[in-house]
Amino acid sequence: MSSNPKENRVLVLGTAQDGGYPQVGCSRKCCIHAWENNYSRKVSSLAIISDNDCWLIDITPDFSSQLKMIESEINGLPKIAGIFITHAHVGHYLGLLDLGLEIMNTHKIPVYVMPSMETFLKENGPFMQLVDLENIKLMPLKPDELVSLKNNLSITPFLVPHRNEFSETVGYKIYLGNKTLVYIPDIDSWGEWGSNIVDLVENNDVAILDGTFYDSNELKKRKIEDIPHPFIKDSLKKFSLLEVVDRKKVYFTHLNHTNPAIQNSSFERLEILSHGCNVAEDGMVFKF
Repeated sequence: MSSNPKENRVLVLGTAQDGGYPQVGCSRKCCIHAWENNYSRKVSSLAIISDNDCWLIDITPDFSSQLKMIESEINGLPKIAGIFITHAHVGHYLGLLDLGLEIMNTHKIPVYVMPSMETFLKENGPFMQLVDLENIKLMPLKPDELVSLKNNLSITPFLVPHRNEFSETVGYKIYLGNKTLVYIPDIDSWGEWGSNIVDLVENNDVAILDGTFYDSNELKKRKIEDIPHPFIKDSLKKFSLLEVVDRKKVYFTHLNHTNPAIQNSSFERLEILSHGCNVAEDGMVFKF
């Protein structure tokens, strides 16, 4: 935990795929240990913190406990200065409902969204009620356009390919002084993207990246090609081109409950570490 209240930092609020971990309805080997030992990972999200101000990247079904994480980190009540949404898959925006009349009844919290995401929230209940009652204020985003947050803090969205049933999908680049952190929790594949992921890692200080699946063998009852994500196993091959110092920048997040890398002592977790990369953990703090 960070002890300096004036220190700009990024707090990892969650590292699991949209269903969390353990996942509801799962009593298989991948989740049984977690159920029996009351172990959990929250749904993937970040908080950018400066003094008592915080900006969320995604607001998840675990928002209640994640807000308490922020309170513990700053030793006080945070001001939610803004929320940046990546896309319209349920784990990334469902926590908005906690801001509504029945619960927190907030007033005009800025929610930064791309055009299709803005339309989705305006035209679908119960989210449209948050807009109509001014619990939230939608703030339009444009790809690659810098948004200033506070002093030397800023953030830029960039488009990534993903299953865009309801909205476009973005990752974010966070600028904290002269340091940068890139966050891409969801992407179909590195190859379909117009940017080079190896160059991106090399040119930033931290890269928290999609690690949904370790390989193609995880799902037994669904076609993994219907929910494409870059396999960690393949990402490690790409990152082998990097120097050791750059591989250390990589943290895999958005882990599916079936992903064996979610287990601390698994072969797959050790394989990630042996390649010089990391698995993100709930509660990690990146200080800048």
